[in-house]
Amino acid sequence: MKKKKMMVLAVVATLGLGVLPPAANAVSNRDIEQKRSEINALRSKRSGVEEKISESQKNIKALQSQQKQVANDIEKLNSAIEETSGKIRKVSTDIDETERAIDKLQQEIAEIQERIEKRNEILKARIRSLQESGGAISYLEVLLGAQSFSDFIDRMSAVTTIMEADQQIIREQEADKALKEKKETELTQKRNKLQADLQELKQLQAKLDAQLEQKNRLMSDLKQKEEEEHHHKMELEEEKELIAKQEAVVKQQLAELERQKRAEEEAAKQRARTYTAPKSSPSTSSSSSSTSKSGGETPSGGSTPPVSSGAFTRPANGPITSGFGYRFGGSDFHPAVDIGKRAPVVPVVAAADGVVFRSYYSSSYGNVIFVSHVINGQVYTTVYAHLEARLAGEGQRVSKGQVIGYMGNTGHSTGPHLHFELHRGSWNVGKTNAVDPRSYIAF
Repeated sequence: MKKKKMMVLAVVATLGLGVLPPAANAVSNRDIEQKRSEINALRSKRSGVEEKISESQKNIKALQSQQKQVANDIEKLNSAIEETSGKIRKVSTDIDETERAIDKLQQEIAEIQERIEKRNEILKARIRSLQESGGAISYLEVLLGAQSFSDFIDRMSAVTTIMEADQQIIREQEADKALKEKKETELTQKRNKLQADLQELKQLQAKLDAQLEQKNRLMSDLKQKEEEEHHHKMELEEEKELIAKQEAVVKQQLAELERQKRAEEEAAKQRARTYTAPKSSPSTSSSSSSTSKSGGETPSGGSTPPVSSGAFTRPANGPITSGFGYRFGGSDFHPAVDIGKRAPVVPVVAAADGVVFRSYYSSSYGNVIFVSHVINGQVYTTVYAHLEARLAGEGQRVSKGQVIGYMGNTGHSTGPHLHFELHRGSWNVGKTNAVDPRSYIAF
């Protein structure tokens, strides 16, 4: 009897071990809560990115408003420059006319000078005549030498005529000298004023040209900033989409964990019923609590790297052509390793088990695949960029070593290679979670 009882206990124990899932595959409440926390974290992160997108859009509108104001300033400056140029042309024309008037005046002055010189000759002749006469003859002697009253009148009339002629010559001489000086002064002053106005206008034009150049530089700077802000916004929108994809993947993982949890609870209930009703035969089928790995077929024309032990395996064959970290003298941070293409066709494999949450063509990455992994409770993200072709679509589960694409030269690429990123956590535009893949994979 005792022997039979021991046998029953052994059978029950054996049945119990048969229906219990392995401890490593058991789903705990902690696993489920962790996934929910990941979802909340991703939602919070997506909300933060949306705020940044909204802020970026405000910056773009502000830059566009500034450009509009600068454009108005440029239009005003162009009008002022055009008006100043017109004034410069007018003053230049006035100066030309003044110069022609000066040329004409110089001819008149030459004529006046000629008249002055002729009068000077007449006056000199008068003086020489007096000198030749020894200076003894004077107008008074001429009058006193009259022989009769009639002769006196005649002499007086002659003297008066000569005196008036001499005085007229002197008056004309003085008038011509004054006229010459006046015209010279007037035209000189006019020319000087016009030249001063011209110089002032040219200085104004130079000032306006400098302001216009400054405004044009400002406009160029604002356009550059707007372009950069558009690019930043595009990156944020891409990050938002990637976060949404990652959130969808984690939700799928949560749903799978909850399904597995329910299956385990149902199995426990079934086991309890089996204990109370030993006549019932236990179910020999077990629920699929984990996704089986589907090994990718090796495509013809290239070889896949051997699948190594550990969390990650090498994603492609080929030499490391650019490492992780700063390069080009510290001016550029490279958040990845580049693997060079040394064969006509080079397959690219998943570095670990995971779910593809983004598979598309990016203007910078080219053909790119993002894969989310959960290894020992830690989320990792791998990125495979510049692919020639993508073989894995969004939402697809991939196995470690499974071929997901071919090495190529798409996007912003300087040559055929694989740009491979490894992030401890989720991917973001700033690549703040990027780690050196060589610390996890033996290349």
